[in-house]
Amino acid sequence: KTGGMDQYDIMLAMGIGKEEIPDFVDPQHWLKYFPPVAVKDLKRMGSAIDWRRSFLTTDSNPYYDAFIRWQFLKLRNKYLENGKRQSIYSIATKQPCADHDRSEGEGVKPQEYTLIKLK
Repeated sequence: KTGGMDQYDIMLAMGIGKEEIPDFVDPQHWLKYFPPVAVKDLKRMGSAIDWRRSFLTTDSNPYYDAFIRWQFLKLRNKYLENGKRQSIYSIATKQPCADHDRSEGEGVKPQEYTLIKLK
């Protein structure tokens, strides 16, 4: 939850300078800026990670991206299905929201109504 803040305000709150924020229009800038920040934060938390084996998992790494695409297509053909399922719609955010997205009302399921129109 952002508390009503937009992306610009969030970046300012993170300590990113006003002069650098326009650079984030370029998706590659995100990939250069945030991985070192994440590594620093994970190290500060005491995570035991072998950083020699870290890599980006986006299409900016074509070898890994090709592998993931191949793997996903294999899984989709055998194990994944598309279809419709019921969901709760948030009027506030104008999008579906899962159980864990709501600050209250967890466990609430969609309700079914029967409408009878009389003349």
